[in-house]
Amino acid sequence: MSSDFAIDGTDNLKRIFNELPDKGYNKPVKAAFRKAAKPVSKAMAGNLPPSLSSIRKIIKTKPGRGKSMTLSVGFTAGISKFVNRRGQAWDPWQLIYWFNYGTLSNRLASHNFKAARRGKTASYSGGIRPGQFVEKAIEQSIPEAQKTFEQEFEKEFIKFLEKRAAR
Repeated sequence: MSSDFAIDGTDNLKRIFNELPDKGYNKPVKAAFRKAAKPVSKAMAGNLPPSLSSIRKIIKTKPGRGKSMTLSVGFTAGISKFVNRRGQAWDPWQLIYWFNYGTLSNRLASHNFKAARRGKTASYSGGIRPGQFVEKAIEQSIPEAQKTFEQEFEKEFIKFLEKRAAR
């Protein structure tokens, strides 16, 4: 015993599923990433030491290169200059780096620095103490970012499917 049945709209479904590998995940995933990045950037701005709070403007969200489904959230170099009370201009990214990982003998041992301390300053003690506020901000905001991503991806993917089905 067998029965035949027909489903209306199978052409639309075939077309949608054929488009999924190429276009399906990129737009919904990237849109969800952008929205999930907001809690992370807010936490980074909130965890800045009070002396660096004026540098919040260098926290940026940037898409990955090419067709990758990545997004970077963090402090961006080369955006502006910070002038100290002596009139010396610094890239704010450098200040963030120093205050996050420390300097001289107070360097954070768990961080992998590109260069060792130079001979001239190898015997110096003191320096800026590591605040590790970037790591703290990321740890604090990951659960909220994950929740936001899941909610937004579902909305964006449903919107994508509805848009494709309407054709």
